Amino acid sequence: MTIVNLLIAIGIPAIIGGLIYIGRKLQVLDDLKHTMEKMKVNLKVVCDSLIQLNLLDGNKLHTYSPIKITDIGKEYLKKIGFDKIFAENSQDFFDSIKSERPQTDYDIENAAIRSIYALFDKPYFNPIKDYLYNNPKEDRKEMMSVAGIYVRDKYLQRPL
Repeated sequence: MTIVNLLIAIGIPAIIGGLIYIGRKLQVLDDLKHTMEKMKVNLKVVCDSLIQLNLLDGNKLHTYSPIKITDIGKEYLKKIGFDKIFAENSQDFFDSIKSERPQTDYDIENAAIRSIYALFDKPYFNPIKDYLYNNPKEDRKEMMSVAGIYVRDKYLQRPL
């Protein structure tokens, strides 16, 4: 009986101690989740602000409401090959937009531009990277804005 009593005396407090320890770790995870949600919102605000700073170019985009791609902008996207990249990988762009659960056309526009930034490291962007490297006067941020508006338009035109 002494061994059983000893096991009970040590085992029950050990189990309780273990449960308290696990509970504290779960609380830390909850706190981290809450903090990450705040960071996600703040990062989205920063991204939206940066996008708006780089969005307008009178040559490739018209500042109508909503912003529209000019004929020069369309030719530019063909010249750099973005139209083909989009045609072959449109689902990646659409999935990126959809993952943000946009509520308005404005949200879709910002998500579409962010999709260009998010997917820019994919191998299918290599021809555009080569073009930008070989044409240093071309502005990468401008290209991303024009391409993002193109993606926005295609996303809004897609069948639901």
